[in-house]
Amino acid sequence: MLEDAIRYPWNGERKVETLLIGGVLSLLGVFFIPVLFVFGYLVRVIRAVNDGDTEVPPVFEEWGDLLVEGLVVFLITLVYSLVPLVVIGLAIASFILPASVVTTAAGEPATGIAVGGLLLALVVVVVTVVVSLGVAYLLPAAVAAYAVTGGIGAAFSPGTLRAIGGSQTYAVAWLVAVAIAIGAQVVGGFASATVIGAVLVPLISFYGNVAGAYAIGTAVREVPAVGTVSETRAERSVA
Repeated sequence: MLEDAIRYPWNGERKVETLLIGGVLSLLGVFFIPVLFVFGYLVRVIRAVNDGDTEVPPVFEEWGDLLVEGLVVFLITLVYSLVPLVVIGLAIASFILPASVVTTAAGEPATGIAVGGLLLALVVVVVTVVVSLGVAYLLPAAVAAYAVTGGIGAAFSPGTLRAIGGSQTYAVAWLVAVAIAIGAQVVGGFASATVIGAVLVPLISFYGNVAGAYAIGTAVREVPAVGTVSETRAERSVA
């Protein structure tokens, strides 16, 4: 899977054009709108791979659809990001408590409260790490569920997420995607040491994202529950 994923973005007659467009959009991502097109394209990659088109990546076309689907992915990501943010907020509040000047009626420091607050903070920090990892693991599954079913509700369906996230194939694909993302960052870091290389960093990042989306798409294709829904979507689109 790793080898196929790395090779995938470099397939097709329009590979250079696609990578250049993706790289420029990634570079302009600070303006928000361009990155939505990238998100939409990654959805298209997952959907194409899930439908069996594993040889040639899709091209940038039907820009309106890319923008809409990219916006949906952004909203899905935003909702999932709120969970660890809430937990982190609790952690910060817990750290403030032991640092505050809390005294008893007699004017003596309430040591028990401070210690309790510190312990609570440590617990919340641990929970924050666990929750953040859980979100990082399930978010690609949520995006993939939306990509292959065409329904936003699938991204938040416990049954769908359990089917995808509980799949051994998805777990492997997720690790492959993470490894590719880390590798892209390392390569981009070395490339940024030169002026010419720095220009290529967004392209390298986009290449890694497409390869990661390929890995996720191949995994979701092997999840029976999601695959059935995907076939239904395909039949509706043909009809």
